[in-house]
Parts: sequence; C-alpha cells; structure tokens
Amino acid sequence: MLDLIGPMSLVLMSWLLLFLLFSGLGMMALRLIGKPCASGWDWLDSFWLGWALSLATLQIWHFFFPVNEMILLLLALLAASQLIAQRESVASLLMRLRGQRAYLLGLALLALWLSNRALAMPTAYDSGFRDIQAVMWIDAYPIVPGLGNLFSSLAFNHSVYLYDALLDVSVWSGRSQHIATGLLLMTYLAGALRSSLNLGACRSAGAFRWSRMLAALTIPYLLFFTVGRSGISHFLTDTVVDIVGFLCVAYFLDYLQDRDTAGIDQGHLVLRLAILILVGLTIKQTFIVFGLALAATVAFVWLNQGEFRRARKRAVGLLRLIAALASIVLLPWLARGVVSSGYIAFPQTVGRVEVDWAIPHEQLLARQRAMSTNTRIRGGNQDEVLGAWDWFGPWLRKFANSIMPAMLPSLIAVGALGLYAAGRRRNRSANRARGPGLIALAPLLAMLTIWFLTYPEPKYVRYILWSMAAISVILAFEAWPNVSFRGRLIAAYGVAMLCLAYVALLIVVRQSFPLPAGPDDGFYDHWPVAYEQYVTDSGLRLNVPRDGAQCWQAPLPCTPYPDARLESRVPGELRHGFRIAKFAETGPVDA
Repeated sequence: MLDLIGPMSLVLMSWLLLFLLFSGLGMMALRLIGKPCASGWDWLDSFWLGWALSLATLQIWHFFFPVNEMILLLLALLAASQLIAQRESVASLLMRLRGQRAYLLGLALLALWLSNRALAMPTAYDSGFRDIQAVMWIDAYPIVPGLGNLFSSLAFNHSVYLYDALLDVSVWSGRSQHIATGLLLMTYLAGALRSSLNLGACRSAGAFRWSRMLAALTIPYLLFFTVGRSGISHFLTDTVVDIVGFLCVAYFLDYLQDRDTAGIDQGHLVLRLAILILVGLTIKQTFIVFGLALAATVAFVWLNQGEFRRARKRAVGLLRLIAALASIVLLPWLARGVVSSGYIAFPQTVGRVEVDWAIPHEQLLARQRAMSTNTRIRGGNQDEVLGAWDWFGPWLRKFANSIMPAMLPSLIAVGALGLYAAGRRRNRSANRARGPGLIALAPLLAMLTIWFLTYPEPKYVRYILWSMAAISVILAFEAWPNVSFRGRLIAAYGVAMLCLAYVALLIVVRQSFPLPAGPDDGFYDHWPVAYEQYVTDSGLRLNVPRDGAQCWQAPLPCTPYPDARLESRVPGELRHGFRIAKFAETGPVDA
C-alpha cells in the first residue's frame, strides 16, 4: 500500500498544477472581458475557458513548432503571472473553501479514487490503434502534410490531441495518457459534486438550479468510466466530447434559466457557451451537429426575447466578438484538416483542396462506407448492411446491451417525460411550469436524428442520451408544483442514487478495486509492440505491427496498413509529409 503514495501523489500534484495553469489562463481571459473570479463557480468556469482557449492557441502554434516543453512553459508563465496578480481573490476563495467540510471530504475521496485508476495500463483499442501515434507526431514535428496518407486514421482532425501532447513532457513523456483525461474528469466531477451538495441544501424552488440537477445526474455515468481497468488512462476523444457536451448543456440551461433575470450578464452567458461550442466543433466531428443545433437554439431564444432590439449596440458587439473567436478557432482547424489530408473535414468529401498530398478520393469514399457499415454492424458486409434495414435488429440488441451508456438514460428519459406530460395535464389550470421547456430538448433531438441516419454508433451520443435524461427529469420536476419541493428533490436524487448504486455494483462484480502499485514506477504502462519494417516502392521504410493493427509507441513512422504507393514529399524528411504516388495500383484502405 505504501508503494501507491509516490505514483498517486505524482498524479494528484500534476492535476493540481495543471488545474492552476488552465485556471490562470481562464482568469486572464475573464479579466479582459471585465469579469473577475468572484466565486468558486467562476474559478471552475475559468478552468474550462483556459483549457478551451489553450486548444485554440495550440492549433496555431502547431503550424510552426511541435507541441513541447516550450509552449507549456510560455502558457505556464502567463498563468502564473495572472494568479499572482489576482492572489488576493484566489486566497479569499481558498479561505472560503476551508469551511466546506462535506465538499472537501467528497473531493478527497474522489481524488484518491481517480488518481488510483489513473495508474492503470492503457488498453483501449483506439489508443493503440491511433491516438498515441497521433500524439507522438504532434510531439515530434509541426503539423505534417499528408499524414493521413501514412495512415488515414491520423487524418482525423481532433484538436484534443494537442492538449494530450502538451502534457507529454518531463516525467510524463510517453505516458501523459495517465493524466490527460483524468484531469478533465476530475475537474468536471469536482464541479458536479459541489452542485449536488448545493442542490441538496436547497429549501425553495426559487433557489433550484437546473444545471446543478444535470451535474448531479451525470455523476454516476462519468464514474462508470472508472469501472474498467483502463477507464481513464487513455486519449479517447469520446470521453472528452462527453464532458464538453455536458458542460455545453449546463451552460445552455443556465442561459434559459437566467435570460430574463435582472442583474445577470446575458452576454457572458452566451459568450462562455459559444466558446465551448466552438472548441467542441474542433474536438470531434460527431459534435458538429449538436454544436450547430445548440447554437441555433440559443440564437432563436435570444432573438425571440428581443435582446437585439433592446440593446442593439451591446448585441452587435457580442456578435462581433463571437465571430472573431469563431475565426480564431475554426479557420486554423479547417486549415489543419487541409494540411493533414487535403480536405477541410476528413472523411467528408466537401472541401477538397488540390494539393499533392491530398488523400485519394476513392480511398475517402471507401472509408465512409466502412464507417457507415461498422457503426451499424461491426465487420458486416457493406452492400448488405447499407442496402437494407436488416441491420436494425442486431443494432437494437447492441443498443439495449449498452446499459449504462445508452439504455439506462433512455429509460429515465421516457419515464420522466411521461411524468412531465401527466403533470402538465394534471396542473393545466395552475400557473405555467417554470421549467426550461421542451425547446431544451430540440438540439438533442436534432443530434439523435442525424446520428441515427448516418453513423449510429451508441458511443457517439452517450452525452446526448444522459443530457436528455437529465433535462427530462428537470421538466418532470417543474411540472408538479403541487408536490412539495423537498419531495420532488428527493425523488430526483433517488434516480441519481440508483444509478450510482448500479455503478457500485459493477465495481464489486467486476472486482474493479483499487489497483496496487504497478511495475513501472508505480504505473502500468503498455508493453512494447513487436513490429517489422516494410519498404515502399519509393524506398520509404515503415514500421508495421507484427500482430494486429495497433502501433502503440512503435517508432515513427508506423502504420498497420502499409501502402506500396506511399512516398515522402521530401526524401529522408518526415517533417515534410507523405503523398501517394500517381499512376500506381490501388493500395489498402484502413477501416
């Protein structure tokens, strides 16, 4: 047991320093728009703001330099200067935190559990298949033209890899997967825990916050990640999208609840949501439909309440600021897509740029068909799966077997919406419910519709289903004003506790107990992958996994799908990228 002190302390200390780094950057941004950190909630918001703006900064940085110790040091200096400048407010927040014993106890238990799970061996398939190799390229070189020709999965333009690479320094060189996702989970859960405690302390409907109910109901699902042995020691983009999605929905609920409240800065509510949506668009393409639908819903509500007419000058200023931020975040992201693949949004066919490193069009179409097939029936025959609806039965069984991520929130949503309908009918003559309204479900339903028609893999909508469950509970909560406030609150907490009990049961059944210290300085790092060399027609030497399709940390350049047509754009210089030689036979396509 004593062997755990060193590695777990290293994880916790790293998380604390990184929390201060991103919080300091966020405080700087808040100060620029005239909003100081006045509470713990502002401090948590500043972390997410600093993290989001860091991704935007790293996108531009990586055009010219690898993401390494230099940029981390520059960001750390900026954050430190801001923390020092606001040391009195920071000290005041810390002093207030000392009196919150229940929260500190819960936070300590949460930190111990997550830091222990962070020691686990990274075994997630996509980490070895693509993620770690993508981070290694970002660590080693500025953005590489035509990297997708080496291995098309490396053409996916996930900006979160830049964050993963930023942490891949010093003692975490080659193993930042042990802290990257865990830091985001720890920060979100810290805020969710505080929301739950504050919600439990509510004594009246006037103090009830919808976003805190969302946070409380999402805790069991996020803790579900820790059940698996490598649940948080990975670079999986889906986990990050889940967290960003929950934050966007929370900010959206805050906007709906406070849009007519006197003394609330409406512009700040819109701005922080816009920043998170913009960054979410760059993290993973599966977020795009939801992000755009959410932005459209907020714009509709904002225009419908007459904000533009009431304060035209302020509204125009806000729109200009959001447009400038969109340019700073999205234009570099689109350009990065062109550099890595020749397309602005690989694997979509739109936005092809005629550059010598563009991925062949037929290869992109093959990739799309493979994704459409595999998200319905993994490994199914493409013509059979895409040409009929026979896939729906097996897919539905797969969805039903995905209990915690998909089936459980779906059942909660259906039950809660039934209660909402009954409550509205029962209390038709009473005052209109003050809930967020069915419009809060609009962006979620839009995302579910497009998802089902395109790439219906359940993991892509986990945050959508849990957000829908939470909003449905909130609607039901507000639709029964004739039931005592405490009674409704206990019922809502009961739903969260049942979900939490299910997670605890899984921990016991799967024996996911605290890990002992691992053999690699207390950690469990993945064993080296065996590989062999493959020489292309141009003489380019590639490292190819001997067994399976996972490169893990094999030396660059590594690909599980070598293509004889592949060549360096500048012989002997990996920095200048790869292209497919013309007039050659069609090579393999990784699916």
